[in-house]
Amino acid sequence: MKKIWTIGMMLLLMSSCVKHADIYLKLSEEDAAAIPYREGQTVKFLDQNGDTVTYEVTRDEIYPYNGEQYINAIHGGDVMHPAPHSTECYARTVILYEQSYANHMCFTVKPGKEFSFYFLSNEGELNLDMNLPSVSSYTINGIDYEGVHHEILYSHFTGELLYDWYYNEEFGLLSFTKGDFSITRIP
Repeated sequence: MKKIWTIGMMLLLMSSCVKHADIYLKLSEEDAAAIPYREGQTVKFLDQNGDTVTYEVTRDEIYPYNGEQYINAIHGGDVMHPAPHSTECYARTVILYEQSYANHMCFTVKPGKEFSFYFLSNEGELNLDMNLPSVSSYTINGIDYEGVHHEILYSHFTGELLYDWYYNEEFGLLSFTKGDFSITRIP
């Protein structure tokens, strides 16, 4: 009887150790296309001094997303395998690197066009709801852009501008200002 009970307990324990498959929310092609940059591409901007700065797309990945992977990816590490049951969905992350300033821009989009932008030489992640453009058009360097997303934030304490940025899904970042630093897209 003791043998039967022991075998029964072992079978019960083994059946409770079955690995459950994670379910990932897929990233649609439309959502992934919200970031127009591709690996190897270069993008030029004018900085606050009127100098041309060139960013190169050094990473373009779609991967199972969780917060730990994202923090690792934006700091230049490899995308890790997801921890069990911590993955929310698939996401696309694109990183642009500029050598002379040695800074990065990181764009991530998740399903539903949940979009974030991280500028590494200045702290803070900026989030943007990309389901509807926030301004109908924006003119920069004499070119009119339609369907532009805009986000601006001022300090509640000092009234100082913390950041201001314009983004278009067809062309990417149009302009970004934070503190003394600014860049403006060169067509």
